[in-house]
Amino acid sequence: MLNNTHLQKTGKRLSNRQLIVGLGLALFLLVGGLMLVAPAEAQTTSSGLTTADVDSLLYMREEEKLAHDVYVTLYELWGAPLFSNIANSEQNHTEMVLALLYQYGLEDPAVGNGVGVFANPDLQALYDDLVSQGSQSYEAALLVGGLIEEVDIADLQAELSITNVAAVQQVYQSLLNASSNHLNAFANAYENATGNAYTAQWLGDADVVAILNGGHASGNRNGGSQGNNGQGRGNGGRRS
Repeated sequence: MLNNTHLQKTGKRLSNRQLIVGLGLALFLLVGGLMLVAPAEAQTTSSGLTTADVDSLLYMREEEKLAHDVYVTLYELWGAPLFSNIANSEQNHTEMVLALLYQYGLEDPAVGNGVGVFANPDLQALYDDLVSQGSQSYEAALLVGGLIEEVDIADLQAELSITNVAAVQQVYQSLLNASSNHLNAFANAYENATGNAYTAQWLGDADVVAILNGGHASGNRNGGSQGNNGQGRGNGGRRS
Protein backbone atom coordinates (compact mmCIF):
# COMPACT_ATOMS: atom_id res chain seq x y z
CA MET A 1 0.00 0.00 0.00
CA LEU A 2 1.41 3.38 -0.96
CA ASN A 3 2.38 5.67 1.91
CA ASN A 4 0.26 8.81 1.52
CA THR A 5 2.32 11.12 3.74
CA HIS A 6 3.58 13.21 0.86
CA LEU A 7 0.21 13.30 -0.85
CA GLN A 8 -1.29 14.66 2.35
CA LYS A 9 1.49 17.23 2.70
CA THR A 10 1.02 18.52 -0.82
CA GLY A 11 -2.74 18.33 -0.40
CA LYS A 12 -2.64 20.74 2.53
CA ARG A 13 -0.04 23.13 1.12
CA LEU A 14 -2.31 25.85 -0.19
CA SER A 15 -5.00 25.50 2.49
CA ASN A 16 -2.37 25.88 5.23
CA ARG A 17 -0.89 28.89 3.48
CA GLN A 18 -4.31 30.47 3.28
CA LEU A 19 -4.85 29.89 7.00
CA ILE A 20 -1.59 31.65 7.83
CA VAL A 21 -2.44 34.58 5.55
CA GLY A 22 -5.94 34.79 7.02
CA LEU A 23 -4.72 34.82 10.62
CA GLY A 24 -2.17 37.50 9.76
CA LEU A 25 -4.82 39.68 8.17
CA ALA A 26 -7.15 39.25 11.15
CA LEU A 27 -4.37 40.32 13.53
CA PHE A 28 -3.61 43.39 11.40
CA LEU A 29 -7.24 44.49 11.46
CA LEU A 30 -7.51 43.93 15.21
CA VAL A 31 -4.40 45.92 16.06
CA GLY A 32 -5.26 48.76 13.70
CA GLY A 33 -8.83 48.93 14.87
CA LEU A 34 -10.05 48.63 11.31
CA MET A 35 -13.23 46.93 10.20
CA LEU A 36 -12.42 46.83 6.52
CA VAL A 37 -12.24 44.07 3.97
CA ALA A 38 -8.98 43.84 2.03
CA PRO A 39 -9.60 44.82 -1.60
CA ALA A 40 -9.33 42.11 -4.24
CA GLU A 41 -6.44 44.03 -5.82
CA ALA A 42 -4.28 43.21 -2.79
CA GLN A 43 -4.20 39.59 -3.94
CA THR A 44 -3.13 40.44 -7.47
CA THR A 45 0.51 40.16 -8.52
CA SER A 46 2.41 42.21 -11.08
CA SER A 47 1.65 39.51 -13.65
CA GLY A 48 -2.07 40.25 -13.36
CA LEU A 49 -2.71 36.87 -11.77
CA THR A 50 -3.83 36.33 -8.21
CA THR A 51 -1.29 34.87 -5.84
CA ALA A 52 -3.39 31.70 -5.83
CA ASP A 53 -3.11 31.49 -9.62
CA VAL A 54 0.65 31.93 -9.43
CA ASP A 55 1.02 29.23 -6.77
CA SER A 56 -1.22 26.96 -8.80
CA LEU A 57 0.76 27.34 -12.03
CA LEU A 58 4.12 26.83 -10.34
CA TYR A 59 2.87 23.70 -8.64
CA MET A 60 1.10 22.35 -11.70
CA ARG A 61 4.23 22.75 -13.80
CA GLU A 62 6.04 20.30 -11.51
CA GLU A 63 3.02 18.07 -10.86
CA GLU A 64 2.71 17.39 -14.58
CA LYS A 65 6.47 16.87 -14.75
CA LEU A 66 6.17 14.36 -11.92
CA ALA A 67 3.66 12.33 -13.92
CA HIS A 68 5.95 12.40 -16.94
CA ASP A 69 9.03 11.44 -14.96
CA VAL A 70 7.36 8.58 -13.11
CA TYR A 71 6.02 7.13 -16.34
CA VAL A 72 9.39 7.43 -18.08
CA THR A 73 11.02 5.59 -15.20
CA LEU A 74 8.35 2.88 -15.10
CA TYR A 75 8.67 2.40 -18.84
CA GLU A 76 12.38 1.76 -18.39
CA LEU A 77 11.56 -0.81 -15.73
CA TRP A 78 8.71 -2.69 -17.42
CA GLY A 79 8.94 -1.82 -21.10
CA ALA A 80 5.18 -1.40 -21.47
CA PRO A 81 4.35 1.05 -24.30
CA LEU A 82 1.47 2.41 -22.22
CA PHE A 83 3.90 4.21 -19.92
CA SER A 84 5.88 5.67 -22.80
CA ASN A 85 2.77 6.85 -24.64
CA ILE A 86 1.29 8.58 -21.60
CA ALA A 87 4.69 10.04 -20.68
CA ASN A 88 4.73 11.75 -24.07
CA SER A 89 1.32 13.20 -23.34
CA GLU A 90 2.47 14.41 -19.93
CA GLN A 91 5.46 16.10 -21.56
CA ASN A 92 3.02 18.09 -23.67
CA HIS A 93 1.04 18.95 -20.55
CA THR A 94 3.97 20.31 -18.58
CA GLU A 95 5.00 22.34 -21.63
CA MET A 96 1.49 23.78 -21.84
CA VAL A 97 1.82 24.98 -18.26
CA LEU A 98 5.32 26.26 -19.02
CA ALA A 99 3.88 28.35 -21.84
CA LEU A 100 1.57 29.98 -19.31
CA LEU A 101 4.52 30.72 -17.05
CA TYR A 102 6.23 32.44 -19.95
CA GLN A 103 3.04 34.28 -20.87
CA TYR A 104 2.73 35.76 -17.38
CA GLY A 105 6.42 36.34 -16.80
CA LEU A 106 6.81 33.71 -14.09
CA GLU A 107 10.01 31.85 -13.31
CA ASP A 108 10.04 28.18 -14.23
CA PRO A 109 10.59 26.05 -11.09
CA ALA A 110 11.66 23.08 -13.23
CA VAL A 111 14.33 24.84 -15.30
CA GLY A 112 17.44 22.70 -15.68
CA ASN A 113 15.98 19.77 -13.72
CA GLY A 114 16.23 16.33 -15.29
CA VAL A 115 14.01 13.31 -14.83
CA GLY A 116 13.24 12.71 -11.16
CA VAL A 117 14.49 16.10 -9.94
CA PHE A 118 12.05 18.64 -8.45
CA ALA A 119 12.32 22.03 -6.80
CA ASN A 120 9.33 21.27 -4.57
CA PRO A 121 10.59 18.94 -1.80
CA ASP A 122 7.19 17.33 -1.30
CA LEU A 123 6.96 16.44 -4.97
CA GLN A 124 10.51 15.15 -4.84
CA ALA A 125 9.62 12.81 -1.98
CA LEU A 126 6.40 11.81 -3.71
CA TYR A 127 8.27 10.94 -6.90
CA ASP A 128 10.62 8.72 -4.91
CA ASP A 129 7.69 6.98 -3.19
CA LEU A 130 5.78 6.40 -6.42
CA VAL A 131 8.78 4.97 -8.24
CA SER A 132 9.51 2.69 -5.30
CA GLN A 133 5.93 1.43 -5.33
CA GLY A 134 5.86 1.01 -9.10
CA SER A 135 9.10 -0.93 -9.02
CA GLN A 136 7.53 -3.79 -7.10
CA SER A 137 5.65 -5.27 -10.03
CA TYR A 138 4.05 -4.36 -13.35
CA GLU A 139 0.63 -4.49 -11.72
CA ALA A 140 1.79 -2.15 -8.95
CA ALA A 141 3.14 0.20 -11.61
CA LEU A 142 -0.28 0.34 -13.25
CA LEU A 143 -1.84 1.23 -9.91
CA VAL A 144 0.71 4.01 -9.49
CA GLY A 145 -0.35 5.36 -12.86
CA GLY A 146 -3.98 5.28 -11.81
CA LEU A 147 -3.21 7.01 -8.54
CA ILE A 148 -1.28 9.80 -10.25
CA GLU A 149 -4.16 10.47 -12.62
CA GLU A 150 -6.74 10.46 -9.82
CA VAL A 151 -4.71 13.00 -7.85
CA ASP A 152 -4.25 15.12 -10.98
CA ILE A 153 -8.00 15.07 -11.60
CA ALA A 154 -8.73 16.16 -8.02
CA ASP A 155 -6.16 18.96 -8.20
CA LEU A 156 -7.28 20.24 -11.59
CA GLN A 157 -10.95 20.26 -10.60
CA ALA A 158 -10.11 22.25 -7.49
CA GLU A 159 -8.00 24.74 -9.43
CA LEU A 160 -10.70 25.20 -12.04
CA SER A 161 -13.13 26.07 -9.26
CA ILE A 162 -11.04 29.02 -8.08
CA THR A 163 -9.36 30.57 -11.12
CA ASN A 164 -11.08 33.18 -13.25
CA VAL A 165 -8.29 33.44 -15.82
CA ALA A 166 -9.53 32.20 -19.19
CA ALA A 167 -6.12 31.06 -20.43
CA VAL A 168 -5.51 29.06 -17.28
CA GLN A 169 -9.00 27.57 -17.38
CA GLN A 170 -8.49 26.43 -20.97
CA VAL A 171 -5.22 24.66 -20.22
CA TYR A 172 -6.48 23.07 -17.01
CA GLN A 173 -9.62 21.79 -18.71
CA SER A 174 -7.48 20.20 -21.42
CA LEU A 175 -5.28 18.54 -18.80
CA LEU A 176 -8.35 17.34 -16.92
CA ASN A 177 -9.81 15.68 -20.01
CA ALA A 178 -6.49 13.99 -20.73
CA SER A 179 -6.14 12.74 -17.15
CA SER A 180 -9.54 11.10 -17.39
CA ASN A 181 -8.41 9.31 -20.56
CA HIS A 182 -5.17 8.25 -18.90
CA LEU A 183 -7.03 6.89 -15.89
CA ASN A 184 -9.16 4.80 -18.23
CA ALA A 185 -6.05 3.46 -19.93
CA PHE A 186 -4.38 2.45 -16.68
CA ALA A 187 -7.59 0.93 -15.32
CA ASN A 188 -8.09 -1.16 -18.46
CA ALA A 189 -4.48 -2.32 -18.43
CA TYR A 190 -4.74 -3.26 -14.77
CA GLU A 191 -7.91 -5.24 -15.32
CA ASN A 192 -6.37 -7.04 -18.31
CA ALA A 193 -3.24 -7.88 -16.34
CA THR A 194 -4.91 -9.06 -13.15
CA GLY A 195 -8.48 -9.99 -13.99
CA ASN A 196 -9.57 -7.67 -11.17
CA ALA A 197 -11.57 -4.49 -11.48
CA TYR A 198 -9.75 -1.23 -10.90
CA THR A 199 -11.04 0.57 -7.80
CA ALA A 200 -10.66 4.13 -6.56
CA GLN A 201 -7.44 5.03 -4.80
CA TRP A 202 -7.89 8.78 -4.23
CA LEU A 203 -11.14 10.02 -5.70
CA GLY A 204 -14.51 8.77 -4.54
CA ASP A 205 -15.70 5.40 -5.79
CA ALA A 206 -18.62 6.96 -7.65
CA ASP A 207 -16.34 9.49 -9.33
CA VAL A 208 -13.97 6.82 -10.60
CA VAL A 209 -16.85 4.69 -11.85
CA ALA A 210 -18.24 7.73 -13.68
CA ILE A 211 -14.87 8.46 -15.30
CA LEU A 212 -14.38 4.86 -16.37
CA ASN A 213 -17.87 4.91 -17.88
CA GLY A 214 -17.05 7.99 -19.91
CA GLY A 215 -18.50 10.56 -17.54
CA HIS A 216 -16.98 13.16 -15.25
CA ALA A 217 -16.00 13.18 -11.61
CA SER A 218 -17.99 15.35 -9.22
CA GLY A 219 -14.94 16.23 -7.18
CA ASN A 220 -15.97 14.14 -4.19
CA ARG A 221 -13.24 12.28 -2.36
CA ASN A 222 -13.03 9.73 0.41
CA GLY A 223 -14.31 6.83 -1.62
CA GLY A 224 -10.95 5.26 -2.34
CA SER A 225 -8.80 2.98 -0.27
CA GLN A 226 -6.05 5.58 -0.14
CA GLY A 227 -8.23 8.65 0.06
CA ASN A 228 -7.10 9.89 3.49
CA ASN A 229 -10.45 11.51 4.19
CA GLY A 230 -10.70 12.47 0.58
CA GLN A 231 -8.13 15.24 0.65
CA GLY A 232 -6.58 16.17 -2.63
CA ARG A 233 -3.89 18.84 -2.81
CA GLY A 234 -6.16 21.37 -1.25
CA ASN A 235 -9.49 19.92 -0.20
CA GLY A 236 -9.61 22.14 2.80
CA GLY A 237 -11.61 24.91 1.30
CA ARG A 238 -9.64 25.64 -1.82
CA ARG A 239 -7.60 23.10 -3.44
CA SER A 240 -5.33 22.46 -4.00
